Amino acid sequence: MKMIVYAINVAAVLAAFAAGLGIAYADDHSKKTSEHLEEAIRSGKEGSTQGVVSHTEEAKKELIEQNKEHPYTHLQKPIYGEHEKAEHDREVFEEMDLAIDEAKEGHSQQAVEALERASDHLREKEHAK
Repeated sequence: MKMIVYAINVAAVLAAFAAGLGIAYADDHSKKTSEHLEEAIRSGKEGSTQGVVSHTEEAKKELIEQNKEHPYTHLQKPIYGEHEKAEHDREVFEEMDLAIDEAKEGHSQQAVEALERASDHLREKEHAK
């Protein structure tokens, strides 16, 4: 009987540790996403559309990794306002896609504006419930 209780306690500790690591990795991906967005904005302000594209694509990869570890975007009930994090996620991806398209067309100012909106949504996602 003591062995079963011990095994359950060990399993609980390991699960809590793994959950803590998942949150830490998700925070790391969020931080890297923000850093790449800031680099993309800086590149756009300098007129480097290639920099906008490459940094924005890196930001997308980090956000995808964060969602794999802590998903919000594939929810059962798509009720507006129900899942704020998922809604901000969708907005971030849409704005990043728009920024990439604008940069590929040579419109660095429009790309910067889209990236700034994406960055705002990313910050709002972090503060959402």
